[in-house]
Amino acid sequence: MSDTKETPVNSTHLSEKEIQHFKERLLDEQTEAEQKIRTLQESIDEIESKMDDNASGTAHHQGDLGSGEEIRETNYTLIEKQNEKLEKITAALGRIETGNYGICLTTGKPIQKERLEAIPYATQSVDAKQGKISPEQKERLSVNQAI
Repeated sequence: MSDTKETPVNSTHLSEKEIQHFKERLLDEQTEAEQKIRTLQESIDEIESKMDDNASGTAHHQGDLGSGEEIRETNYTLIEKQNEKLEKITAALGRIETGNYGICLTTGKPIQKERLEAIPYATQSVDAKQGKISPEQKERLSVNQAI
């Protein structure tokens, strides 16, 4: 049995040094998102603790409780956004491993380095994101999506 690695579907237009740079950026963003989730969860826990205190008879102003509830709901929404970002980062790291990082999933063409600098987990080129793709590319997409 031979020891084979998964071969890339597309070859990336980025050098090994650039790939390493983006991998480090993705790992930094991953750490940052995980820290934000922890901080937001701590805030939720604190708010819920205060709400529990109120339920047990501790006097609180009704406005404080409403405000706490709004903050809690906002924090849950922010946690959801950070989890979505983590999923995108994980997928981008996977594309690095398979040799497909920096390739637009819509057009199959390279994503501009400037876009990857701004959003290292981007899956589409600027043109694809803005819907500026050729009729041939649209046809290819509809065929691929039908499969």
